[in-house]
Amino acid sequence: MADLCHLEDFLLLSHMIINDKILDEIKNYSVANCHKEVCGFVVLEKDGLFFIKTENKHPDERNFFLVSPKDYLNIKNNHKILYFFHSHIDNAFFSELDILQQKYHNMNMLLYNVKSEEFKEMKCK
Repeated sequence: MADLCHLEDFLLLSHMIINDKILDEIKNYSVANCHKEVCGFVVLEKDGLFFIKTENKHPDERNFFLVSPKDYLNIKNNHKILYFFHSHIDNAFFSELDILQQKYHNMNMLLYNVKSEEFKEMKCK
C-alpha cells in the first residue's frame, strides 16, 4: 500500500482550510488543559467548520490520548470529519504512535503543542 500521508507545518497559514476562530478555540482548549493531552474533531457542516471536543479516556492522559469508540462513531455518523485533533504538552512533533494511528484510520490529524504554541498537521491524500 502506498504511503498517502504527509507531514506539513502550519507555520505558513495561507494553505490552511481551518479558520482562525477554530484554531483559537483549539489553542484555548489545549492551554486550559495544559496538564494533559486533549482531543477532538474539526468537522464540516452546512454552515461552516466546527470544533467538537471529546474526552480523553486514556488512563495516562498526560502522555497519551484515547477517544472512546462510542464518541468517535457518534461524530463520524453525524458529521463530515476533516481533522482529528489532539494536543501535546511539550513534544512539538507527532509521535510514532500518532503516525501509526493516522495511517491506520486514514484521517487528517491536527496537533497543537502547548509549550511551543505551534500547530502541525498530517494529511492523507
